[in-house]
Amino acid sequence: MAKPSNPLLSLTSTMAITKSLEYIEDNYRKDATELYDQVLRFPRKDIFSKDFIGLVYETLKAFNMNSKGARLSELPVFTKSIKKHAKTIQSLVGLKLEKVKESDSGLMDTIGFLLDNLELVQTNSPLVTFSKTMHFFLPDLFMPIDRKYTIQFFYRNPSSYKQVNYGLHSVTNTLEKQQRCFHRIFEEFRHFAHAHSDVLKAQVNPNSRWNRNIPKIIDNIIIAYVSKNMEE
Repeated sequence: MAKPSNPLLSLTSTMAITKSLEYIEDNYRKDATELYDQVLRFPRKDIFSKDFIGLVYETLKAFNMNSKGARLSELPVFTKSIKKHAKTIQSLVGLKLEKVKESDSGLMDTIGFLLDNLELVQTNSPLVTFSKTMHFFLPDLFMPIDRKYTIQFFYRNPSSYKQVNYGLHSVTNTLEKQQRCFHRIFEEFRHFAHAHSDVLKAQVNPNSRWNRNIPKIIDNIIIAYVSKNMEE
């Protein structure tokens, strides 16, 4: 698997970050804003309730997670799996991306266990659905990952932006590669959050459509960059 070149390092100025987030507020996914707002405003003490799990499920569908390539498990299976592993998920409550340490191998072991064992999809490609689901449950720790923006940003060769065949499937075509991909991207997000925590915290706005927590803010910076520079 190709090693990411960490292009986040070129997006570190306050002005670049601010302009990226303004772009997202004006242009990104207005159709899913209400559901995302409901997820974040849901009482955190009730995140393992049937109502919240159902809301997460509907939000995933709104983000096209029930498409042919990422078919969600049926809601009863999805709900049962979340409840089965609720104690493990609960053990991560209160952790913040900008504060977790690279040396915390226990955290990465826990994430790896959840990625392997949560029955969120009917396919062998849980990476994207897992990251979004965990972001909805633990928005201050997990970042959402997708192929169109995140994986392309970290793994596509900058010298070949106009290629039709990006070759990105090979990055995540096995469960082992998906584990490695998630852990690597998580570490890139973690490092960026540590290094720029003050600037990122200043951008958190509870009244924003999307800039509501640090992991999503970093994701928004990536979405803006890919939208402006890497899409044909």
